[in-house]
Amino acid sequence: MLVVRKIERRFDVELVSRDAFRRYMAYRDHSARTLADAATRRGVPTSKATIGHLMSGFVKQTRPERAKAICEVLDVPVDALFVVRVSTVQRDVPPAPQPTKGMTR
Repeated sequence: MLVVRKIERRFDVELVSRDAFRRYMAYRDHSARTLADAATRRGVPTSKATIGHLMSGFVKQTRPERAKAICEVLDVPVDALFVVRVSTVQRDVPPAPQPTKGMTR
């Protein structure tokens, strides 16, 4: 079977500083739960665990739309908390199935 290697570029955003993130949260009087709920209300499903992972440094990257929602809630520019990185992703993808010729009776 022939496999096609697909190369894609994607944008990832990475938290610049978990300490700065926690300070902004404290300044705006947000807990992990209230920040997650507020980001979710902005149309980006966000869990308390996701915010907790960012706070602890366990996770440093998130989706760009989530970073934007978090920063809107905290009323801070996105580039104050996150930096954009371009990643190259390679995947081996099987080829699409070829259509078969019409069946005859």
